[in-house]
Amino acid sequence: MNSFKGLVLKEWLIGKSTLLWLLVAQVGFVFISFLVSRYWEVAGIFYMSTWVIMILQPFIMFSLIFGCLNYEGKTQLWIYNPQSAAMLLGSKLLSCVLFQVISILFACCLVFVAFRVPTSYFQQDFQLENMELIGLLQVCGVMTAVSIVIAVLMMFLWVVYHALARIQLIKNIRWLLVFLLFIGTVLLKNWVGQTMLYQKLDDIWAVPAFSGSSFSLSQSKLEFYLEGGGNISLLTSGLDVIGLVIMFLASCWLLDRKIEV
Repeated sequence: MNSFKGLVLKEWLIGKSTLLWLLVAQVGFVFISFLVSRYWEVAGIFYMSTWVIMILQPFIMFSLIFGCLNYEGKTQLWIYNPQSAAMLLGSKLLSCVLFQVISILFACCLVFVAFRVPTSYFQQDFQLENMELIGLLQVCGVMTAVSIVIAVLMMFLWVVYHALARIQLIKNIRWLLVFLLFIGTVLLKNWVGQTMLYQKLDDIWAVPAFSGSSFSLSQSKLEFYLEGGGNISLLTSGLDVIGLVIMFLASCWLLDRKIEV
């Protein structure tokens, strides 16, 4: 356990400067949108721009996990590290998730504060729907779940890509094989989700949840909707979690073969 804590601490020390720059970039983006909205006297630019940083959060996770893995790939420490692949990959996954949660909560605070800025400061007669904190937290939860899925999938594809380097015949086209694997994974997930068995399982242990969100923007009004009435099945959600665990364990098994990255 101490070894795992040490690996997590190492990832934190390496990535904290990147996290800081990400937070600064979010503040800078909101500030620039504030100036632009003030200059053009179009309130919708500011309020919609603040939501962009929330929408882009999964892409931030993609950048975090890719940068983390690429750093280790350049140092070639995977081959000689005595720790198991589960510890090595697990520490990176946990660190990136922590970074992502901080980034998402920070973006949530920015959106919450931005929606408290009076519309009259930018544009007269502009109507803005009140943004409730509970709705923002729900969006944060969804973004966090999506980010974890992206991180595990990205980690699996990265390991597979470097594992294929041992096969000289396909070494130069392994990127194409990994891309096809990604497409196949997405298609398989969609096909399974449309089967009658999965749809029946999706009705078991269902709990209320909002089904999505949408925006409505005009020259004089901005509205944000959290669409309720949907349900989420704890059973199928658990199956999805098991699928992610299997994918993570497959990544660990491949890495334990001491592949050269």
